[in-house]
Formats: sequence, structure tokens, C-alpha cells
Amino acid sequence: MSHRTTSNSIFYIDPQSMINLAKYDYYLLENITIPIYYFCSKYYDFEISTKLHYKKVFSYNKKKHNLGKALSYIRSYLIILCHVIWIRPKVVHIQWFRLPLFDYIMVRIIKSLGVKVIYTAHNILPHQGNENKHVKVFYKAYHTFDKIIVHSQSTKEQMIKEFHLIPDKVIVIYHGILPFNIKKEEYNKIEQIYDKKYNLKDKIVFSSLGYQNYYKGSDIIAKVWSETPGLNQNKNCVLLTIGKVNDNSIDLSVLNGLNNVITDFRRIPDEEFIYLLRHTDVYLLPYRSISQSGALMTVLPEHIPVLVTCVGGLAEPLDIAPIGWKLKKLGEDELRNTLLDLLNNPSKIETVKKDIGAWQKVLQHYSWKQISNQTQQLYEMVINKKHNQ
Repeated sequence: MSHRTTSNSIFYIDPQSMINLAKYDYYLLENITIPIYYFCSKYYDFEISTKLHYKKVFSYNKKKHNLGKALSYIRSYLIILCHVIWIRPKVVHIQWFRLPLFDYIMVRIIKSLGVKVIYTAHNILPHQGNENKHVKVFYKAYHTFDKIIVHSQSTKEQMIKEFHLIPDKVIVIYHGILPFNIKKEEYNKIEQIYDKKYNLKDKIVFSSLGYQNYYKGSDIIAKVWSETPGLNQNKNCVLLTIGKVNDNSIDLSVLNGLNNVITDFRRIPDEEFIYLLRHTDVYLLPYRSISQSGALMTVLPEHIPVLVTCVGGLAEPLDIAPIGWKLKKLGEDELRNTLLDLLNNPSKIETVKKDIGAWQKVLQHYSWKQISNQTQQLYEMVINKKHNQ
């Protein structure tokens, strides 16, 4: 098959480009000047950029059965492969593996065409299901990619050690903040509804919002709160556990019937999420494992103090400025003691909230313009390396 070449073009592939992941792509690509062909979901639900060539090919997530999802996903990638053969981009940048073995085969085919491949490892291994079954295929894939982007120095060190990679292959580019673009008039209208629904006035509010998962430690929050009278019988505080349970291995039913706990296990709209976030005093992120958290990057622009474990890059913002508290290890006792300490000393929370200088320092560190520039520099380095070979 003959092909034509688009000078210095990049194929950017994100099968999961919806909600926060769509935001991530938009803010990352908005300041990049190299021509980008953006292969995204047919249900991409964020702003449209005039700088990108949109190719909406993925629809697997709307299929009802696993076989249908897999066949849809494979079909989408075969369409992308046809574009690779026809246009011959300089670089293909992949965001996620959804069918790891198939994805790895596609990477090998793309590389065989003389195209460089960059992969962003948002997580070192997939969180859903049995992570160990994917180790071998990711080991091969990580050694096949030309460059791997990770979001923290600790993730880079872990990846080099566990997968025996040379340091130059793994590049640290931070995950940028993910602000909400809520219209003020609409928000003011729904605020009246949610004020009555949640009644959070004059309470110290601890929150775990969004998808509830094992890797996020959602079950540990539930266990500690349900077993600690100083928490579950305190009229001055509320625990919000609101969001779809996205993991069958956890049981949050221990929270049922507790007077100062509000649970609602459904996917909530953005307006409700931002309302709850803005009425939160401490956002709980006791993750078991993570590279970097999109939830954390959504919390930071709202100046909400965070309680995090020291895994992946989760604690890195707190190394930049004191915007919350670290759990040195993930354990029930440490989480319990920290929650009780904050509840008994609310001035600690207020001090963090009011430290405007600290928040500005953190937000500047995770600036999208800087992150986009670093990503474009990586593209150019890979392209120039190819030309010099």
C-alpha cells in the first residue's frame, strides 16, 4: 500500500477520552504546536480544540458485553492502523492499554512501520482485575516503547527497578491540574437544591468522592469510620462516601445506618461533584497504589486540604507546600488517629485552607503550559533522534 507523509505529525491515541481523561488530553494538547491527530472516543465530552484533527473511533465502553467491547475496541485500532499506514506519523503516543496483549501486538506492528511509540503509564499496571496476569505483557511492552512518560519521580524509580529499564527510557512529566468549568448561574441554582439535600452547614466534612475502589482504599475509610465511636458518633462531622462502586471486591455496607455518614453509590454529575467538593474540609485519598491521581488534580484548584498515603506521586504536592497531611503508611490505626486529631483540632484544617501562598505554589508547579512544553520537547527529541539515525 502506498502512503503519504505528514511532516512531523503526531498520532495521539486515548481509548478512554471521557470525563477527566478528556480534560487531561485537552489541556495537555492545547499548547502543543506540532500537528496532532487525536484518536479519541466517539463520546468525547469536553471542549473541542481547533488545533487538533479529531478522529473519533472508540465506542467499546458503550457495549453491554465483554465480547462486544473487545471486538469494538479491536475494530477501532484496526482503523487507526490504516491511518498509520497511510499517513506515516513520526510518533504515536498511546495513553492507555485496554486489551494489553492485543495492544502490545499493535505496538509491535506500528514499530515495524518505522514509527516511534511513546506510552504514558498513568498506572504501572492496570488497577482492575488481577494485576499480576499483566506483568509479562507489560514487561515486553515497556521494553518496546521508545519512551515512557510517568507522573512522578517515585513511579520512575519503581518502574526502572521492577521492569529493568534503562533510566533514559522513562521520562517524568507531571499530571496537570483538572479544573471544573462550571457556569456560575447554573451552579447557584443547584446550590439551593443541594443545601437542602445534604445539610452540611457547620459540619467538618470528610469526603471520598467519585469511583469507589479497592486501590483507592475506600474500604479502609469505611472500616475505620464504622469501628471508631469518636468518628461515627460525633455530631460535629460528616463523612461523604459518594460515587459509583467500581470494584466488586469491596463492601461498604458497614457504613449503612450511621447517622453522620452520607452514602450514595452512583455516578454523580459534575455540578453535584463540585458542590460536594466545595463543602469538603478534608479530602481523603488513602490509596493502596497509584502513579498519580486525577482526583487529586481535581481537588487542588479548589484549595481543599488532602489526606494522602505516600504512594506514587500522591504525596508530591505536599512536598511542594503544606496543603494537607501524609499517612506514612497505609494502616487503619494511622488513618484513625489522623482523622481524630483533625476533628479535635479543626484549627489545623483552617490553617491549611487559608495559606494562599502554599496553594499558589502548588498550582504553579502543575501548570499545563509547562507540562505541554515538556511533552512537545519529548516529541521533538524522538523525531530528531529518528532523523539522525
